[in-house]
Amino acid sequence: MLINVCGIDVQVNKKRIKNMHLYVKPPAGMVSVSAPLRMADRAIENFVRLHIGWVRKQREKFAGQPRMTERRYISGETHYIWGRQYFMEFRPSVRNCFETEGDRLILGMKATSTAAQRERFMRGEYRKLLAARLENTLHKWEQITGLHCAECRIKYMKTRWGSCNSKAGRIWINLQMAEKPPECLEYVVLHEIIHLKIHNHGREFKNMLDRYMPEWRMVRKLLNGRIS
Repeated sequence: MLINVCGIDVQVNKKRIKNMHLYVKPPAGMVSVSAPLRMADRAIENFVRLHIGWVRKQREKFAGQPRMTERRYISGETHYIWGRQYFMEFRPSVRNCFETEGDRLILGMKATSTAAQRERFMRGEYRKLLAARLENTLHKWEQITGLHCAECRIKYMKTRWGSCNSKAGRIWINLQMAEKPPECLEYVVLHEIIHLKIHNHGREFKNMLDRYMPEWRMVRKLLNGRIS
């Protein structure tokens, strides 16, 4: 169910839970509410309205964060690799180039290349960075938890940092995780691995997060905004 509160669309999901939870989800700032099955629609709307100031602040924060889809890939732009800020320097070149020098991210491509072409190349380089770290991260948490996925893939996602198909044993990780600090990737991988066993975010799920990553709530703050 979709409702509109103060001009903001809010996705409402009714579940077998006791309390309401309000989320503003990166990277696009999508707003959603999880509410008890018998909760009146009016009560849900009032809950969102009560926290509308917080919702707007979270959406503004996400809107201000750099995203690969909004780039022109020219000198002076800010980009992130594993949480570190770099300033792009575009160098016209016959051969494609992607490397860092101090706080600079060097992008070399033909001077006539379009923003779309530069984006495709950059995403390919980010994919390589993420794939290399993801392999070790996944193996680490599989060994620690005893849970194993049949397949782990990378794709660009607008509303999720990761997803899990427990029936197929398949995990997806958002390409944009290569921009975030490494501990964020650790959290997302652990989060999705646990979903292979537990399909919801209930007490058992959180207990497992507490067991394997006691600081997960702090790490999640880098990724998500939430009011409960």
